[in-house]
Amino acid sequence: MLLFGLVVLATGIVGLLISLTFASIAVFKKGAKNWRRSGIAFLTTLAVTLCLILVQELVIYPPNPKLERLILSAYREAPIGGIWLGIYDDNTWQLGYSSKEITSEGTYRFSGDTLLLVADNGAKVIGDFDQTAFIIKANQLVELNNSGIRSLEILQNRLNEKKL
Repeated sequence: MLLFGLVVLATGIVGLLISLTFASIAVFKKGAKNWRRSGIAFLTTLAVTLCLILVQELVIYPPNPKLERLILSAYREAPIGGIWLGIYDDNTWQLGYSSKEITSEGTYRFSGDTLLLVADNGAKVIGDFDQTAFIIKANQLVELNNSGIRSLEILQNRLNEKKL
């Protein structure tokens, strides 16, 4: 997602520089032709940049269709990317950098105040771990085993609405 975002940014900057170059030539040469080129370059840059943003948001990283069934979400900032966890009403979970960038998924179980995540067959939760567990506190999930997640801040919690 970051790489494609940098491509979009570079496209916009290059197009803007080309537009400004034609505009500055038009100021010094006082020709309508250069103003037209500047306008065309600007509008083309705008159209291409908007198309690239739409491709990124709708094709490469489409919205997560399961978000409507979300009963718990938790997130932790990280230096490169973050860790997002989504728990759904159909006893499944997803983990990734965001709700769009999913890296693993599986099923979960509750036992008292403990949430156990089990990855799908052959998949891993994170690193080499195929399962991990969290203690549910007021506004935080604290990991029991040390897979690298450590803790997540609860953003949305509708667990009381779901029959456990």
